[in-house]
Amino acid sequence: MPFRLLSLRLLATGASLSLSACHDGVGATAPDTGAVSQTMAMPSAQSPAELFAPGVISDAAEQWRITFSANGRHAYFAASAGFFPFTRQATIYETERLHDGSWSAPVIASFSGVYSDIDPFLSPDGQRLYFSSIRPVNGTPRADVDIWMVHRTPRGWSAPVHLGPEVNAPDSDELYPSASADGTLYFASGPFFPQPGKHFDIFRAERRGAAFAPREALGTAINTKPAVGDVGLQDAWDFNPEISVDGHTLVFTSLRPGGFGLGDLYVSRRQGKQWSPARNLGPAVNTEHDEYHPTVTRDGRALYFVRRMPTLQRRGDFYRIDAGGLLTSRP
Repeated sequence: MPFRLLSLRLLATGASLSLSACHDGVGATAPDTGAVSQTMAMPSAQSPAELFAPGVISDAAEQWRITFSANGRHAYFAASAGFFPFTRQATIYETERLHDGSWSAPVIASFSGVYSDIDPFLSPDGQRLYFSSIRPVNGTPRADVDIWMVHRTPRGWSAPVHLGPEVNAPDSDELYPSASADGTLYFASGPFFPQPGKHFDIFRAERRGAAFAPREALGTAINTKPAVGDVGLQDAWDFNPEISVDGHTLVFTSLRPGGFGLGDLYVSRRQGKQWSPARNLGPAVNTEHDEYHPTVTRDGRALYFVRRMPTLQRRGDFYRIDAGGLLTSRP
Protein backbone atom coordinates (compact mmCIF):
# COMPACT_ATOMS: atom_id res chain seq x y z
CA MET A 1 0.00 0.00 0.00
CA PRO A 2 1.75 3.20 -1.14
CA PHE A 3 2.89 5.41 1.74
CA ARG A 4 1.05 3.12 4.16
CA LEU A 5 -1.92 5.44 3.75
CA LEU A 6 -4.26 2.84 5.19
CA SER A 7 -2.85 3.69 8.59
CA LEU A 8 -3.21 7.43 8.14
CA ARG A 9 -5.90 7.70 10.77
CA LEU A 10 -5.74 11.44 10.80
CA LEU A 11 -5.95 11.67 14.53
CA ALA A 12 -9.36 12.79 13.96
CA THR A 13 -12.70 11.43 14.78
CA GLY A 14 -15.28 11.77 17.26
CA ALA A 15 -18.60 13.13 17.84
CA SER A 16 -20.31 15.54 20.01
CA LEU A 17 -23.52 14.83 21.56
CA SER A 18 -26.07 17.51 21.70
CA LEU A 19 -28.97 15.23 22.57
CA SER A 20 -28.44 16.46 26.08
CA ALA A 21 -26.93 19.84 26.73
CA CYS A 22 -27.10 19.35 30.46
CA HIS A 23 -24.00 18.86 32.59
CA ASP A 24 -23.25 15.14 32.85
CA GLY A 25 -20.98 15.23 35.89
CA VAL A 26 -17.36 14.18 36.29
CA GLY A 27 -15.76 10.95 37.37
CA ALA A 28 -18.13 8.30 36.02
CA THR A 29 -17.06 5.59 33.63
CA ALA A 30 -18.14 5.04 30.05
CA PRO A 31 -20.51 2.09 29.82
CA ASP A 32 -19.24 -1.32 28.87
CA THR A 33 -22.41 -2.45 27.15
CA GLY A 34 -23.15 -3.41 23.58
CA ALA A 35 -20.01 -5.40 22.86
CA VAL A 36 -19.42 -8.68 21.03
CA SER A 37 -16.32 -10.76 21.79
CA GLN A 38 -13.71 -11.35 19.10
CA THR A 39 -10.83 -13.76 19.64
CA MET A 40 -7.33 -12.49 19.02
CA ALA A 41 -3.77 -13.29 20.06
CA MET A 42 -2.94 -11.85 23.47
CA PRO A 43 -1.52 -12.70 26.88
CA SER A 44 -3.59 -15.38 28.65
CA ALA A 45 -4.41 -13.03 31.55
CA GLN A 46 -5.94 -10.41 29.24
CA SER A 47 -9.54 -10.69 28.07
CA PRO A 48 -10.04 -10.26 24.32
CA ALA A 49 -11.10 -6.96 22.80
CA GLU A 50 -14.81 -6.73 22.03
CA LEU A 51 -16.61 -5.12 19.13
CA PHE A 52 -18.55 -2.18 20.59
CA ALA A 53 -22.27 -1.65 19.87
CA PRO A 54 -22.30 -3.65 16.62
CA GLY A 55 -24.87 -2.56 14.06
CA VAL A 56 -25.71 0.65 15.93
CA ILE A 57 -22.44 2.54 16.43
CA SER A 58 -19.99 0.12 14.84
CA ASP A 59 -21.83 -0.30 11.55
CA ALA A 60 -21.03 -0.43 7.83
CA ALA A 61 -19.50 3.07 7.84
CA GLU A 62 -15.95 4.05 8.81
CA GLN A 63 -15.90 4.94 12.53
CA TRP A 64 -13.67 7.68 13.94
CA ARG A 65 -12.97 8.48 17.59
CA ILE A 66 -15.58 8.08 20.28
CA THR A 67 -15.87 10.16 23.44
CA PHE A 68 -18.20 9.65 26.41
CA SER A 69 -19.85 11.92 28.92
CA ALA A 70 -18.55 11.41 32.46
CA ASN A 71 -21.59 9.41 33.53
CA GLY A 72 -21.36 7.22 30.43
CA ARG A 73 -24.89 8.00 29.27
CA HIS A 74 -23.97 9.89 26.12
CA ALA A 75 -21.43 9.27 23.39
CA TYR A 76 -20.14 11.35 20.52
CA PHE A 77 -18.32 9.90 17.53
CA ALA A 78 -17.63 10.56 13.87
CA ALA A 79 -18.42 8.39 10.87
CA SER A 80 -17.94 8.56 7.13
CA ALA A 81 -18.86 6.59 4.03
CA GLY A 82 -15.27 6.66 2.78
CA PHE A 83 -11.82 6.61 4.35
CA PHE A 84 -11.21 10.11 5.75
CA PRO A 85 -7.53 10.40 4.76
CA PHE A 86 -8.67 9.98 1.16
CA THR A 87 -12.07 11.71 1.12
CA ARG A 88 -11.52 14.28 3.94
CA GLN A 89 -15.24 14.03 4.67
CA ALA A 90 -16.84 12.98 7.97
CA THR A 91 -19.75 13.90 10.25
CA ILE A 92 -20.11 13.94 14.03
CA TYR A 93 -22.97 11.98 15.59
CA GLU A 94 -24.46 11.67 19.04
CA THR A 95 -26.15 8.77 20.78
CA GLU A 96 -27.39 7.95 24.26
CA ARG A 97 -27.46 4.79 26.34
CA LEU A 98 -30.95 3.45 26.90
CA HIS A 99 -32.34 1.84 30.05
CA ASP A 100 -31.65 -1.66 28.74
CA GLY A 101 -27.98 -0.82 28.15
CA SER A 102 -28.28 -0.56 24.36
CA TRP A 103 -27.56 2.62 22.40
CA SER A 104 -30.03 4.84 20.56
CA ALA A 105 -29.84 5.34 16.81
CA PRO A 106 -27.15 8.00 16.22
CA VAL A 107 -28.24 11.45 15.03
CA ILE A 108 -26.10 14.25 13.62
CA ALA A 109 -24.78 16.61 16.31
CA SER A 110 -26.27 20.11 16.28
CA PHE A 111 -23.02 21.79 15.16
CA SER A 112 -22.14 19.21 12.50
CA GLY A 113 -23.58 18.06 9.18
CA VAL A 114 -22.70 21.08 7.03
CA TYR A 115 -18.90 20.91 6.94
CA SER A 116 -16.50 18.01 7.39
CA ASP A 117 -16.11 17.32 11.14
CA ILE A 118 -14.17 14.61 12.96
CA ASP A 119 -12.36 13.73 16.25
CA PRO A 120 -14.79 14.92 18.97
CA PHE A 121 -13.54 15.12 22.56
CA LEU A 122 -15.67 16.05 25.56
CA SER A 123 -13.67 17.95 28.22
CA PRO A 124 -13.47 16.38 31.70
CA ASP A 125 -15.90 18.95 33.15
CA GLY A 126 -18.34 18.41 30.29
CA GLN A 127 -18.48 22.10 29.42
CA ARG A 128 -16.51 22.02 26.16
CA LEU A 129 -16.47 19.72 23.20
CA TYR A 130 -13.37 19.95 21.00
CA PHE A 131 -13.31 18.64 17.43
CA SER A 132 -11.44 18.96 14.15
CA SER A 133 -13.08 20.46 11.10
CA ILE A 134 -12.63 21.72 7.55
CA ARG A 135 -14.78 24.86 7.58
CA PRO A 136 -14.38 28.60 6.84
CA VAL A 137 -12.48 30.73 9.35
CA ASN A 138 -13.88 34.26 9.64
CA GLY A 139 -15.72 33.68 6.38
CA THR A 140 -12.63 32.53 4.47
CA PRO A 141 -12.77 28.96 3.11
CA ARG A 142 -10.00 26.66 4.33
CA ALA A 143 -8.67 23.41 2.91
CA ASP A 144 -6.79 22.30 6.03
CA VAL A 145 -8.22 20.66 9.15
CA ASP A 146 -8.28 22.92 12.23
CA ILE A 147 -9.36 22.41 15.84
CA TRP A 148 -12.59 24.04 17.00
CA MET A 149 -14.74 23.87 20.13
CA VAL A 150 -18.32 24.37 21.23
CA HIS A 151 -19.45 25.49 24.70
CA ARG A 152 -22.32 23.99 26.63
CA THR A 153 -25.13 26.50 27.17
CA PRO A 154 -28.60 26.25 28.74
CA ARG A 155 -29.97 25.84 25.19
CA GLY A 156 -27.45 23.30 23.93
CA TRP A 157 -24.08 23.62 22.22
CA SER A 158 -22.85 27.04 21.17
CA ALA A 159 -21.72 28.01 17.70
CA PRO A 160 -18.27 26.55 16.91
CA VAL A 161 -15.26 28.63 17.96
CA HIS A 162 -11.92 28.44 16.12
CA LEU A 163 -8.98 27.93 18.51
CA GLY A 164 -6.74 30.38 16.66
CA PRO A 165 -3.05 30.44 15.67
CA GLU A 166 -1.77 29.35 19.09
CA VAL A 167 -3.14 25.88 18.27
CA ASN A 168 -3.78 25.83 14.52
CA ALA A 169 -0.84 26.26 12.16
CA PRO A 170 -1.27 27.42 8.56
CA ASP A 171 -1.04 24.82 5.79
CA SER A 172 -1.18 21.81 8.12
CA ASP A 173 -3.83 19.56 9.63
CA GLU A 174 -4.56 19.71 13.38
CA LEU A 175 -6.35 16.61 14.58
CA TYR A 176 -7.50 14.57 17.54
CA PRO A 177 -7.72 17.10 20.41
CA SER A 178 -7.94 15.92 24.00
CA ALA A 179 -7.66 17.84 27.27
CA SER A 180 -6.69 17.12 30.87
CA ALA A 181 -8.61 18.49 33.87
CA ASP A 182 -6.39 21.60 34.04
CA GLY A 183 -7.40 22.46 30.47
CA THR A 184 -4.10 21.61 28.75
CA LEU A 185 -4.86 20.61 25.18
CA TYR A 186 -3.06 17.78 23.37
CA PHE A 187 -3.35 17.27 19.63
CA ALA A 188 -1.43 16.24 16.52
CA SER A 189 -0.26 18.42 13.66
CA GLY A 190 1.16 17.44 10.30
CA PRO A 191 0.88 17.47 6.50
CA PHE A 192 -2.23 16.86 4.41
CA PHE A 193 -0.61 13.75 2.92
CA PRO A 194 2.72 11.85 3.18
CA GLN A 195 5.57 13.84 1.67
CA PRO A 196 9.34 14.02 2.15
CA GLY A 197 10.56 16.08 5.09
CA LYS A 198 7.15 16.42 6.76
CA HIS A 199 5.54 14.28 9.44
CA PHE A 200 2.92 14.28 12.21
CA ASP A 201 3.98 15.15 15.75
CA ILE A 202 2.05 15.47 19.02
CA PHE A 203 1.75 18.94 20.58
CA ARG A 204 0.36 20.48 23.74
CA ALA A 205 -0.98 23.96 24.51
CA GLU A 206 -1.66 25.13 28.06
CA ARG A 207 -4.95 26.79 28.87
CA ARG A 208 -4.74 30.55 29.43
CA GLY A 209 -8.10 31.90 30.47
CA ALA A 210 -10.52 31.36 27.60
CA ALA A 211 -7.66 30.80 25.12
CA PHE A 212 -4.38 28.86 24.93
CA ALA A 213 -0.67 29.50 25.18
CA PRO A 214 1.39 28.91 22.01
CA ARG A 215 1.67 25.25 21.22
CA GLU A 216 4.81 23.20 21.85
CA ALA A 217 5.85 19.80 20.52
CA LEU A 218 6.36 16.95 22.97
CA GLY A 219 9.86 15.51 23.23
CA THR A 220 11.50 12.51 21.61
CA ALA A 221 10.17 10.13 24.27
CA ILE A 222 6.89 10.39 22.35
CA ASN A 223 7.56 12.00 18.96
CA THR A 224 9.67 9.85 16.66
CA LYS A 225 12.68 11.62 15.23
CA PRO A 226 12.93 11.17 11.44
CA ALA A 227 15.96 9.16 10.36
CA VAL A 228 17.86 9.19 7.09
CA GLY A 229 17.27 5.46 6.70
CA ASP A 230 13.49 5.59 7.10
CA VAL A 231 11.91 3.39 4.45
CA GLY A 232 8.43 4.95 4.50
CA LEU A 233 7.33 8.59 4.44
CA GLN A 234 5.21 7.91 7.54
CA ASP A 235 7.82 6.16 9.69
CA ALA A 236 8.05 9.22 12.00
CA TRP A 237 4.32 9.84 12.28
CA ASP A 238 2.85 10.07 15.82
CA PHE A 239 -0.74 11.20 16.41
CA ASN A 240 -4.15 10.47 18.03
CA PRO A 241 -3.12 11.67 21.53
CA GLU A 242 -5.56 10.74 24.31
CA ILE A 243 -4.52 12.37 27.59
CA SER A 244 -5.80 11.14 30.95
CA VAL A 245 -7.83 13.43 33.21
CA ASP A 246 -4.87 13.93 35.56
CA GLY A 247 -2.52 14.62 32.65
CA HIS A 248 -0.13 11.80 33.59
CA THR A 249 -0.92 9.13 30.96
CA LEU A 250 -0.85 9.60 27.20
CA VAL A 251 -2.08 6.94 24.77
CA PHE A 252 -1.44 7.59 21.10
CA THR A 253 -1.00 6.05 17.65
CA SER A 254 2.36 5.67 15.92
CA LEU A 255 3.51 4.35 12.57
CA ARG A 256 7.09 3.89 13.79
CA PRO A 257 8.91 0.73 12.69
CA GLY A 258 8.82 -2.32 14.94
CA GLY A 259 5.09 -2.47 15.56
CA PHE A 260 2.63 -5.32 15.06
CA GLY A 261 0.76 -3.95 12.06
CA LEU A 262 -0.04 -0.87 9.99
CA GLY A 263 -0.52 1.35 13.04
CA ASP A 264 -0.12 0.56 16.74
CA LEU A 265 -1.20 2.11 20.03
CA TYR A 266 1.49 3.24 22.49
CA VAL A 267 1.47 4.63 26.02
CA SER A 268 3.73 7.03 27.91
CA ARG A 269 3.62 8.17 31.55
CA ARG A 270 4.59 11.64 32.73
CA GLN A 271 6.87 11.90 35.76
CA GLY A 272 7.32 15.52 36.75
CA LYS A 273 7.97 17.31 33.47
CA GLN A 274 9.40 14.27 31.71
CA TRP A 275 7.61 11.61 29.68
CA SER A 276 8.70 8.00 29.83
CA PRO A 277 9.79 6.33 26.56
CA ALA A 278 6.69 5.26 24.64
CA ARG A 279 5.72 1.60 25.13
CA ASN A 280 3.80 -0.48 22.61
CA LEU A 281 0.57 -1.80 24.17
CA GLY A 282 1.34 -5.23 22.78
CA PRO A 283 -0.76 -7.98 21.16
CA ALA A 284 -3.69 -7.54 23.55
CA VAL A 285 -4.52 -4.42 21.50
CA ASN A 286 -2.25 -4.29 18.45
CA THR A 287 -2.57 -6.82 15.64
CA GLU A 288 -1.33 -7.30 12.10
CA HIS A 289 -4.17 -4.98 11.09
CA ASP A 290 -4.57 -1.25 11.87
CA GLU A 291 -5.31 0.09 15.37
CA TYR A 292 -5.85 3.79 16.06
CA HIS A 293 -8.11 6.42 17.72
CA PRO A 294 -7.78 5.49 21.42
CA THR A 295 -10.27 6.59 24.09
CA VAL A 296 -9.69 5.89 27.80
CA THR A 297 -12.55 6.00 30.30
CA ARG A 298 -12.34 8.55 33.09
CA ASP A 299 -11.33 5.97 35.68
CA GLY A 300 -8.77 4.34 33.37
CA ARG A 301 -10.48 0.95 33.50
CA ALA A 302 -11.40 0.61 29.83
CA LEU A 303 -9.77 1.43 26.52
CA TYR A 304 -11.77 1.98 23.34
CA PHE A 305 -10.08 2.10 19.95
CA VAL A 306 -10.69 1.64 16.23
CA ARG A 307 -9.53 -1.46 14.41
CA ARG A 308 -9.51 -1.53 10.62
CA MET A 309 -8.83 -4.74 8.70
CA PRO A 310 -8.37 -3.81 5.03
CA THR A 311 -7.04 -7.23 4.02
CA LEU A 312 -10.35 -8.70 5.25
CA GLN A 313 -12.42 -5.93 3.64
CA ARG A 314 -13.42 -4.67 7.10
CA ARG A 315 -13.86 -0.95 7.71
CA GLY A 316 -12.90 0.78 10.93
CA ASP A 317 -15.02 -0.31 13.94
CA PHE A 318 -14.85 0.50 17.64
CA TYR A 319 -13.46 -2.09 20.06
CA ARG A 320 -13.32 -2.13 23.84
CA ILE A 321 -10.87 -3.86 26.17
CA ASP A 322 -10.35 -3.82 29.94
CA ALA A 323 -7.37 -1.57 30.54
CA GLY A 324 -6.40 -3.09 33.90
CA GLY A 325 -2.62 -2.82 34.09
CA LEU A 326 -2.39 -2.40 30.33
CA LEU A 327 -1.61 1.32 30.59
CA THR A 328 0.56 1.22 33.70
CA SER A 329 2.51 -2.04 33.80
CA ARG A 330 5.04 -3.37 31.33
CA PRO A 331 4.09 -6.51 29.36
